Amino acid sequence: MSYDNHALSVRIADRLAELIVHGRFAPGDKLPSELELSAELNVSRTTLREALRILATRGLVEVRRGVGTFVTQSRNIHADYDVLKIQNTNVNTKDLYEMRLMFEPQAAYYAALRARDEELEEIFRFGALNERMIRNQDPLWDDTEQKFHNSIASATHNPFITALLPIFNRAIHHGILLANEAPEVAEMTLRDHRVVMEYLKDRNPEGAKTAMQLHIINTMRAFHIELD
Repeated sequence: MSYDNHALSVRIADRLAELIVHGRFAPGDKLPSELELSAELNVSRTTLREALRILATRGLVEVRRGVGTFVTQSRNIHADYDVLKIQNTNVNTKDLYEMRLMFEPQAAYYAALRARDEELEEIFRFGALNERMIRNQDPLWDDTEQKFHNSIASATHNPFITALLPIFNRAIHHGILLANEAPEVAEMTLRDHRVVMEYLKDRNPEGAKTAMQLHIINTMRAFHIELD
């Protein structure tokens, strides 16, 4: 998905969140079908699905396979919406990477401390899958890169960090568009990921934090993003 298409999905997610917060859809309500919603919002079903995925990541909706999409029973839906508005902020690549530098190293720290064994296995699985896709020059490595970083953030068991996942994904997606024009960045990414995973495997929080920090700094330097 291109950056422009992703930005459109974020805007549609924001519009749907407004409908939920302003009371058109109440907690527990089933949303209209994809066909109805895409027609109402004047977007493709692909864009709508991505918007719903964003809302699901944020915990505003729950997708029940074969049944439909439902508004969650969250009592903090207005607070959730405030975070979603932050996700929709218009920022540049430098802003996005500075945000990653602020949060992701600490996320790696807490993941090393808190991750359950099965969560670590999932991180390693996405790391290995991402490496295979990069080695095969698979254009879909954007998705596995996001899942690798998202699985680390999720392993913090901190709801605020998981609320920021769509922003992490936005930054990662933006970076991969640049990385596709610089093959050496992909190789550097694999090297950095391996180091992060080694520290996570050893349950070494300081090592994981430093490795993630260096990974983001290395990427920023590769993209000529100034470190003020």
